[in-house]
Amino acid sequence: MNLYFGDAISIKTTILLMSFLVFLCIMVKKRAEVRHWGWFILGICFVGLYICILGATRDGLHFTVQQAIDGSVDRGLFPLVSMQTIFGAVLGIVIVISAILCLFLKKQSTRKKLFFIIVGSMLLKIIMIEASRIMLVVTSANLFL
Repeated sequence: MNLYFGDAISIKTTILLMSFLVFLCIMVKKRAEVRHWGWFILGICFVGLYICILGATRDGLHFTVQQAIDGSVDRGLFPLVSMQTIFGAVLGIVIVISAILCLFLKKQSTRKKLFFIIVGSMLLKIIMIEASRIMLVVTSANLFL
């Protein structure tokens, strides 16, 4: 429980992640009713960026970067060159490219596809990071048994 509700940033990140998942379920259910996907793409990109920033702060990515630069602090939860950071960066690039494409592609059917590419990339990032965090906690708990 401490993993998701240990401090203010963890609580805020957990609430936003749950809100994102609820919103996604609503969008999947009501996708036939949506006529203009641009606003949904803009909104989900801002919310996704905010979740990403909070998650990186929660997991101490700024400490990892500072440790790699000058070694003055202990690194965060994940190493700088790890599956989590590389996979997250690649999916982040997919999200940014998809969002930029939406500015130039006006067909709503194309924007709808890009919306689900963006959301799918966000879901993959969330699943990978949260699974990694849980595995780290389980692994460290087993070390002390």
